[in-house]
Amino acid sequence: MSKPSDVPIPPKDTINTNLSPATEQIMLRKFGKPGALTKNCSSPTGRFVRRVKSGVDVGPFKVSGLDFAVESLRQLFAEVEHQHPLVFKEVKTEGMLCVRHRRSNPMRFSNHSWGAAIDLFFGRAVVPQGTHLAHRGIVMLCRFSTATGGTGAASSAAIRSTLCTSSSRRRRS
Repeated sequence: MSKPSDVPIPPKDTINTNLSPATEQIMLRKFGKPGALTKNCSSPTGRFVRRVKSGVDVGPFKVSGLDFAVESLRQLFAEVEHQHPLVFKEVKTEGMLCVRHRRSNPMRFSNHSWGAAIDLFFGRAVVPQGTHLAHRGIVMLCRFSTATGGTGAASSAAIRSTLCTSSSRRRRS
């Protein structure tokens, strides 16, 4: 897997089974406003800050994010390391906690604002948003995310990991 290969995003019903996205409304109700609604990353503020874990080693790298999302990611990568050591070795991140608005809607918070989303990639860079492709390693990681209850880099209560649920959003773009 040393050279990332881009593959078509699998059909939504094959990678996101039993997952549902954590909506902004749910996140606001559960954790409150995470900080300023800015274009670029800003510092987290408010009551949810006490739930943020910073600089936690989740295996292939360190992250900062919502406590249970970080723990879910750590568990996911422990399993990946055991079953697919090369995927574990080559996965990279563009970040997890970044209080900002959505790139597509400046009136709404990104789930990165709560540290409940993570951008993962293989090779030199993430696949651009709107592209109907994903790195093969991301598709492999989606299977782990689904197996661990959707806690991984894509979605729901723990991590709306950009890996699985945003892959399906890209398909609809």
